Amino acid sequence: MFFFLQLPATMPMKKQDATAEAEEKASSSKPPEDAYRLEELPSGFMGKMLVYKSGAIKLKLGDMLYDVSPGSDCVFAQDVVAINTKEKQCCVLGELKKRTIITLDVDSVLNSMAD
Repeated sequence: MFFFLQLPATMPMKKQDATAEAEEKASSSKPPEDAYRLEELPSGFMGKMLVYKSGAIKLKLGDMLYDVSPGSDCVFAQDVVAINTKEKQCCVLGELKKRTIITLDVDSVLNSMAD
């Protein structure tokens, strides 16, 4: 089963550079730059889907936590494809059946600001 995740152009995520974070904490008290443009995100592994016993689902991208909730059913046929631009190939992975809504977990953001 595939899920459609429509992401905004800028994602509020804490950047994961340990040396820069240590230097910034030592040099100033201003908050770090915490947004990535989609083009700046590293390829490959981005985060984790956390499924709780209660049935709640969260998405962890970097240090930020997002709530995942069901979206609308797809009312027309949509396929998920993988495109290899170097070899000019396209492979259909399957049909998209469901959408999800991803929203920033405001409680986790407020808790992290309090720490």
